[in-house]
Amino acid sequence: MISTTIAALATARGLGALNVIRVSGPDALAVAQKVFAAKAEWVPRKVILGSFRSASGDELDQGLATWFQGPASFTGEDVVEFGLHGSPYIAEEALHALIHAGATLALPGEFTQRAFAHGKLDLAQAEAVGDLIAAESRAGHELALKQLKGSVSRKLHELRQQLTDFAGLIELELDFVDEDVEFAQRDQLLDVLQQITAECTRMHDSFRHGQAIREGIPLVLLGAPNAGKSTLLNRLLRDDRALVSSVPGTTRDSVEERFRLDDYVFRLIDTAGIRATHDEVEQMGIQRSWAKLREAHIALLLVDPLATSAPEAQALVDEVARENPQAKRLVLLTKRDLWSDVQTDHYPAHLELGPDDQDLAALEAQLLAQVRSGEPQGNVLIANARHAEALRLSLEAMARVRASLEAQTSGELVAYDLREALRHLGSITGEITADDLLGSIFSSFCIGK
Repeated sequence: MISTTIAALATARGLGALNVIRVSGPDALAVAQKVFAAKAEWVPRKVILGSFRSASGDELDQGLATWFQGPASFTGEDVVEFGLHGSPYIAEEALHALIHAGATLALPGEFTQRAFAHGKLDLAQAEAVGDLIAAESRAGHELALKQLKGSVSRKLHELRQQLTDFAGLIELELDFVDEDVEFAQRDQLLDVLQQITAECTRMHDSFRHGQAIREGIPLVLLGAPNAGKSTLLNRLLRDDRALVSSVPGTTRDSVEERFRLDDYVFRLIDTAGIRATHDEVEQMGIQRSWAKLREAHIALLLVDPLATSAPEAQALVDEVARENPQAKRLVLLTKRDLWSDVQTDHYPAHLELGPDDQDLAALEAQLLAQVRSGEPQGNVLIANARHAEALRLSLEAMARVRASLEAQTSGELVAYDLREALRHLGSITGEITADDLLGSIFSSFCIGK
């Protein structure tokens, strides 16, 4: 039973037009009435104008207050929100007054954790709140909003219900083990298990794309020294972020920046040029280039045809494919304005890049096409590493169930592994949780949310 009333600044700290301060708990209204004097009566969901008093009783600000009577509130408790002027001093003094009146300063994510505790959100939806706040692109925003509205939760509930029905038949058989009663045909159970496994596998496999949408699509620039990687980075960013020189090997470490393109945010990573070298520092940079490639969602291979032959370019493509088979690969022939008699027909399938904006626009269009072509099938996309790991563990348990059914082994083993599969799926939405897990999740939220 939650007995404390908490308060926190719900808007960003610093100068601004407004501060919003949120109070939640069983004594939220009583605490608010101690610091906020208004002529109008406090009515749920009605905004009232009044005077906010400091801890010493002096007038601090003129502002607005709204009372949300529980359970019809974000947290499921009584909630009061104040709209005050955006002075850092006002925010600090207002919080001090609320604490003096009986509230406690909220911990990170405590409002959302209370919403979870009161059944206003399940755990997957609560995590989506944090993702929605952190969204940097339209695609990331839509992904978080779908999860907040229950897309992941509904699908998992459906799958858990099917598994629960499955487990119920097995458990029922255990009650009649001495009578050798079979309540379900094993081939029918295997068919149902196959359907559930296929859907869980699809969701698990969508994680790579979902994570890229959520955190930024890793786009790695790779190629020989002086192939034009840093120049391209600057052009994509529309800023002189990286040093550009005609001297090969200028970039000796990876440089990472973010940029938005249409509905997506890309993590653009410029890497050290790949070549044979005895320079120890440059060798370290090249090793880091390959390490960054293994994380890439898209590998953009820059080739200067004046310095790199078609077989050498193909060798680079092949090596990239070996190092990261999952990455989309794009070959870009650079410095087109310097070509004279260069024949490009024998180079791997490629785009060409010169100094004009049309070439850059064509490249950007191709990057978007690569992202969209990699979108998984289905309406539910997994973007959270915790969810992906729970799905993996559930799939392992279901694989053991299948093996036991096919081998006609003991029903106790089948039932045990079914319970394990259900437990892992339930941990995603919080139907099965541990306190340390909740602490880890909500501590990553901002204070006031």
